[in-house]
Parts: sequence; C-alpha cells; structure tokens
Amino acid sequence: MEVKISRIVYYLFLMTVAAGALLLSMSVLAQEETLKLEATHPKLESTATEPIFQFSVSLIYRGAQAQEFDLGMSGPSGWSTYVTSSDKSTRVSVIKLEPNKSDPYQVKVIASPLPSTIVVKDKDYTITLVASSGAISDSIKLTAVVLPTYSLDLLPWSWYAREVTAGKDNFFSIITENTGSGELTNIRFSADKPQEWIVEFQPETIDRLAPGVSQEIQVNIKPTPKAIDRYHSMTLIAAADQTRQTTILSAYVEEPKLPWMWIGGAIALVAVGVFTFIFLKFNRNK
Repeated sequence: MEVKISRIVYYLFLMTVAAGALLLSMSVLAQEETLKLEATHPKLESTATEPIFQFSVSLIYRGAQAQEFDLGMSGPSGWSTYVTSSDKSTRVSVIKLEPNKSDPYQVKVIASPLPSTIVVKDKDYTITLVASSGAISDSIKLTAVVLPTYSLDLLPWSWYAREVTAGKDNFFSIITENTGSGELTNIRFSADKPQEWIVEFQPETIDRLAPGVSQEIQVNIKPTPKAIDRYHSMTLIAAADQTRQTTILSAYVEEPKLPWMWIGGAIALVAVGVFTFIFLKFNRNK
C-alpha cells in the first residue's frame, strides 16, 4: 500500500515538473517572439536644393526560428520613400530575419521630395517604416527636415570703380539680392571707408527680404575735401541676422572746380574774343 502511494506521489511529481517545464518553455518562447526597430539617427537635416535623406535602421528579432517580415513605408504627400539593403544595392519589401543575432540586420530608408513638390523649410516631415510577420510587428517614425540656405549678394561685384568729387556728394546705387532659400531679416548697410570720408545708405536697413527678391540701395559717398587725386578703396557691407556680404568699391577722386578756375577761364575767353575782334578790324582797315 505504501509502495503504491509512493509511486502515485512520484508520478504526480513528474507530471508537475513536466507541466512546469512546458509552461516555462512556452513562456520563454512567448517572450522571445519580439521585433524591435531602431534607427542610428532618427532625425536628419539637409540644406540641399534636392535633398535625399538616408536613414539606417536595425531590425532586432528575438524568436525561436527564422521569420520573413514584410516591410511597409508611409511618408509625406509628394515624397518618394522606399527601403533598400544596407549597401543600397537592392530595394527591399520582404526580409528574412534569423533570430537572436548579436549583429542585427540593417536596412536603409530612402526619402526625398519629388521635383514638383514644394518643400516648406524648417518643417518636420515624418516617414514611417513598419515590419510585420503575423502577430509580430514593430514600427519606427523617422524625421526629415529641409533647412533653409542663407545667401546675400551685393551688385555690382567687387572692384567696382566710380569717379567721385572731393568734398561733394556723389550719388549712385547698388543692388542687394537674397540668393538663398530662406528669408533674410534685419539687413544693415555700412562701409569700411577712408578716414574722414562720409558714406550714407538709403535705406540704412531692410527689415525682411524674401528669397529671390532684390532691392535697390542709394549710396552717397562724400570724400573729405583734402582727399588726394587718386584711387581710394573701400568696402561696402550688408549684414543680415543670418549672413553677410561685402563688395569692394574703388573710388577715383577728382579735385573740385574752384571759382577762380571758372573766372580765369572766362577772362581767357574774353581775351581771345577781343584779340579776334582787333585782328579782324585791323585787316579790314588795310
């Protein structure tokens, strides 16, 4: 009787151990059937005119056996989005993953706006990658940002030559143009000029200048009355909050025409006239 009871207890013990092992095995398997997507750089920025964003994404699979996963993409309207192998040699829509690899599989997510798409600068564009196989799935959101470029031109270009009169106002114009893709703000005009010269700009500042827009600036250069009769170099400067530009102006100084020069010229003309009159009259009397 005692032997039977011992056997029954032994069998119950074995069944308990087996059931526990089975439950533990099922629990472990259930825990290991997971997929995780990770990006090395989930947010990328570009200032290119036609940007192409390339995200590196790792697929970390934990499971009991190899699985094939479908890859799906979604992106902004007017954008091209697709997945390639890590070396970008082949486009990929399905990938077979071996479980529990220490070096996870990697793919490249390529995203770029189509040529006809108007891209808003400094805006986050979201691209989503989804990998799934039955009940196992994961997704990752990637962000692309197109940054504006800032560029300012001053025309005419450097070494622009002008003749100016010493001690006098000398007016001319230059053109400032926004040649970047972002708006320029608070553009200030100044000059690195010879000592005692006056350089004035009208307007002195521009609050905002949109991309592709240009504006004429009136410049007045007044050399000192003591300026030497030769070429003088100066730098005209346009400085915005985002960027700055310079152009070099070569000013040739002419001495002002003094009153006595005009008086002397008039006396000379009168003298020539009188001499001509006397000469003609003398010849007529002969």
